[in-house]
Amino acid sequence: MLPASLLLVYTFISAWFLGTTLTKDMRMDAVFPPVVVPSDSGLPGGHLLPLGCQRQPDGPVKEYAEPLTPLEFWDRHARDYVPLVYRQAVTKAPAVVNWRSDEYIREKYGDLDVLVEKKNEDRASRPHRMSLSEFLDNYQREDWYVVSLLPDPMRAEMQVPRSLLCGTFKKNILESNLWLSAGGTKSLLHYDADHNLHCLITGRKDFIMIDSKYEDLLDMDQKKQHSGSSFSHLDMDRIDLLAHPQVAAVPWTWATLLPGDCIFIPAGYFHQVRSYGRSVAATIMWAPLKNFNDSDCATADIDAYTSLSDVQLQWTYKKGDKSIDMGFMDVEILRQAFLEIMADRHSTKFTKELLAHYYEFAVVDEEEDGEIDEEDLKVVNKMFGVLDKDKIGYVTRQELENLDVEVLKDVARILDEPHGPVTENDDVNTRDVHTGDVTTREEL
Repeated sequence: MLPASLLLVYTFISAWFLGTTLTKDMRMDAVFPPVVVPSDSGLPGGHLLPLGCQRQPDGPVKEYAEPLTPLEFWDRHARDYVPLVYRQAVTKAPAVVNWRSDEYIREKYGDLDVLVEKKNEDRASRPHRMSLSEFLDNYQREDWYVVSLLPDPMRAEMQVPRSLLCGTFKKNILESNLWLSAGGTKSLLHYDADHNLHCLITGRKDFIMIDSKYEDLLDMDQKKQHSGSSFSHLDMDRIDLLAHPQVAAVPWTWATLLPGDCIFIPAGYFHQVRSYGRSVAATIMWAPLKNFNDSDCATADIDAYTSLSDVQLQWTYKKGDKSIDMGFMDVEILRQAFLEIMADRHSTKFTKELLAHYYEFAVVDEEEDGEIDEEDLKVVNKMFGVLDKDKIGYVTRQELENLDVEVLKDVARILDEPHGPVTENDDVNTRDVHTGDVTTREEL
């Protein structure tokens, strides 16, 4: 049996962590990393306590007082998927001051739509879509938080750290996400398909970071085909060490972000996030790179202030868009895959048959023995209908190489359903594939 003093500490720590699930946690002084209490009760230390209480961390994530140059960032961290923390990296962003106020956000951006999820993350549920005004009117009493594409107008108030301002990084930014919570928000232990620079605007966030090589010890969900992300089934508030004793052997590092700080979370790197107080964050996502081309870095002024609206993103959202295209693939991968299939088949034309071959290889579930069924063919037909805008039955190599990225995005929307709900008139056929502009649109 635990001594009274240790029992008191055990109970206090448990209540401190688990209390964040019961109320909106507005305080900023939570103990992190947690105190690890040894056990002499016969039960493993940290049993039925939150993740992180099972063993001491190996230390904090590597920190820098200012962002590295793009080449330094590549050499020291991005190439080998090593996380880092930048202190005070985005303090010049107007958002750091302006987004402290709900009234400011409501007045300037309240008519823009966002995706809203439950604060206790549930991967089985789909997000809701609502205006920022509606969210702000209710989020202090509802179990909600925003995780959505950062609307285009808000990008002007967000700073891009200099590590991403030249070379392959700048040319391959996929999307930026907005996070907004009243506090007490926590994630599952998970990893994402893309590299992520997560910058805190207001509030506080704690991160548990675990290397991807420990995947077999973390009770991960079976990763779906055509997805680069997954999550753990472990209960983050109550790690059952009798059922999962291996968790106590998993090394981890930690980081605490305060306003202006950023953390680099490499693709495939496990992380669990806890937020305290009213927190607002913006993230910048890009696909993992095999190589880094810095040929334009010699002439780029990476030390000049650059807003997120001054760089090109592949997936964006502005008022009136029928879907909020969060979490989609890098569509240049599609272009490259289609060209490689043509090369493999020594074909000068990309046909529906070649698209079906790609779909069979990349998408069809292995449990179906790789066989395309009638429903799969309907998807292939719809995708090819977007690519073959001239309706002649094929697309030439040159046409595929020069295909507008908006066309590829329409193919991706068919290949993978949107992360959140869409408006009723959502249809790629209403999009002008030459310009990417929506020609028929309802105001939201």
